[in-house]
Order: sequence, then C-alpha cells, then structure tokens
Amino acid sequence: MRVRIANAAGRSRLDRCYQSGSLKVRFPRQSDTEVPEAVLLNTAGGITGGDRFRAEAELDAGAALTLTSQAAEKIYRSSGGEGRFDVSLTLAAGARLAWLPHETILFDGGRYERRLDVIMEDDAEAVLCEAVILGRAAHGESVRDGLIADRWRIRRRGTLVYADNTTIHGNRGTDGRATLGGKRAFASLLVLATNAEARVAPARAALEDCPATGGASGWDGMLAVRLVADDGMALRQSIIKLCNATAIRLPRAWSI
Repeated sequence: MRVRIANAAGRSRLDRCYQSGSLKVRFPRQSDTEVPEAVLLNTAGGITGGDRFRAEAELDAGAALTLTSQAAEKIYRSSGGEGRFDVSLTLAAGARLAWLPHETILFDGGRYERRLDVIMEDDAEAVLCEAVILGRAAHGESVRDGLIADRWRIRRRGTLVYADNTTIHGNRGTDGRATLGGKRAFASLLVLATNAEARVAPARAALEDCPATGGASGWDGMLAVRLVADDGMALRQSIIKLCNATAIRLPRAWSI
C-alpha cells in the first residue's frame, strides 16, 4: 500500500494511492479543514507465518496526515516462519504525520516482525505509537511460545536520531523489572517536534494518574514514552490519557 499526500493551497489532499492484496486503505469523509485520516484494513483478518505487508506514506511540504487502522491487528499461530509488516514514512519540510494504529494482539505461537522507518526534514513533525497485547486476558489466553520483534529507525535530514529494537520471545525474560514486570501489554510513543521536550512535564503528570506504569523522557526535539499494563484496556486508557495531555489528536477510528 502506498499513498502520497500533497499540500494544495494549504489543504492536504490525496495525490496518489496504490493498494494490492489484502492490505487496503480508506479515507473517511471529513471537512476541508480537518487533517485527512487514512484507515488501514487487513481483509485477511490477521497475520500468520510467511505473510508480508508493506505500507508507505509520503507527505509533501506542509502536508498533514493521520494513519490508523480499522481494528486491532491479530497475529495468529505460525506454521512456519514469521509474518512481517514494514512501514515507511517520508515527511518533507513542514509536514505533519501521526502513525496511530490500534493494538497488535499476539496469540500463542504467533511470530511477527515489524519495521518502522521514518525519513523526515528538521521542521517536520511526527507522532508514532505502537501497542502490543500478549493474548487476551478476558479469554484466559497467554503467550508461552511466540515472537514479536519491533524495529524503529528515525532519520532527520539523513542523520539517524532514534533507533530502537524490542524483542519478546515467549514468556522468557518478561517478568523482570527491566522488561515487562510480568505484565502482558506494552506500548511505545514517540513525538518528534520542535515543542516535543515541552510535553515531557504534561506526559509525566498524566502518567501519575494512569492504570499503566510508564516513564517519559525528552531530548533533542523528541518525547519518548514507554508503557506497560496488566491488560489491553488499561493500556488503551493510558494511551488516550497521555495523548490528551500532550495535545495529540486521536483518530476517529479510536472512538469506535
């Protein structure tokens, strides 16, 4: 899936769109003054071993876009190999992009690799969030044998400014305080903007009143937040509270 968003006389408009296979994109109707929202749909119903998906978004100078998903992505038991989802985001000068998909649910035996690559200009702004749930607590599910490997690379004007690898393999090592502390849901939120460091204090204040446990740091025009929670509901509530406190506009799909 590939989309390009142009800036037409101060309004962001879809310029190009290509999609194939089971990964689709839809643009819900909005007013001319709103930031366009692109909603990704996986008509296959989930991801399993051997599946390959790729989403690309390119924003012209001054353009804006929010990218989200229709529902939580489900990673089913693999019969061999890993499912993989690559995301590539390119922001020209003054562009603003939010990558705010619903949670990813990893089922027992699921194997999943995800790569997020962002190339942006100095004055572009990006909000990036990924949340993962290890099985559904309400269904009595747990993940004893599974893999999720997350890789983030962010570049400003060609310089690598943020690199992060997170790997969870089954339930080994997830009980330690340096990992998940025995919890089953976690998320990463990253804001890259000129005022990102000014949002650290509001983020920390919001975390004091969240059902999830988390921490926030700011440096070099970035705000980074980590969250761990007992379940998906507590994690979602915390993400919403955090976004509200740091002036991040949530997609409409999050209210459905």
